[in-house]
Amino acid sequence: MERIGIVLASVREGRRGEPFAKWIHALAAAREDVAAELVDLRDWPFGAYAHKQPPVASEAGYAPDSLEGRWAALVRGLDAFVIVSPEYNHGYPGQLKNALDALYTAWSYKPVAFVTYGGGANGARAAEQLAAVAIELRMVPLRDQVNVRLIGLATDERGAPSEEFYAKRARALLDELAWFSRVLREARATRTK
Repeated sequence: MERIGIVLASVREGRRGEPFAKWIHALAAAREDVAAELVDLRDWPFGAYAHKQPPVASEAGYAPDSLEGRWAALVRGLDAFVIVSPEYNHGYPGQLKNALDALYTAWSYKPVAFVTYGGGANGARAAEQLAAVAIELRMVPLRDQVNVRLIGLATDERGAPSEEFYAKRARALLDELAWFSRVLREARATRTK
């Protein structure tokens, strides 16, 4: 069973992403081949990375009960990720960047997909920037995305997208993510340093 973390990136008050993260989490959790965990960055108050050594050198030495140590254990325990992020000024939230920057090897060789939201670009520019960061972390960003346009969005009573278009895109994203997760998990198990 693939262990997928649904990362809710926005920490701001009144965030629109919470119903989107709960929606994609429910879709993932309904699958028989996936164990999904919702990871809310409000629970992980990272500041900017300030250690002397880069994360690739520092993360092995994080104290297990520290914020970084607990974060590393969580990320290491997951096989794949869906990042749910708004688009802010053609980019993504700083809290997400801080969470990504805190680790390196824990992210490596794991697939990541994006559910983004915003105005006219539907969050696609945030996903483009996130893909570049993911590649540098040796992650595998997927082509399939869900980019939600907030303008005129029809939602259900929970605030999740109600149009079949978004459900179809989400199913395709999860199919691809589960496949890549399985393939890369098997490959990580045979990789020699």
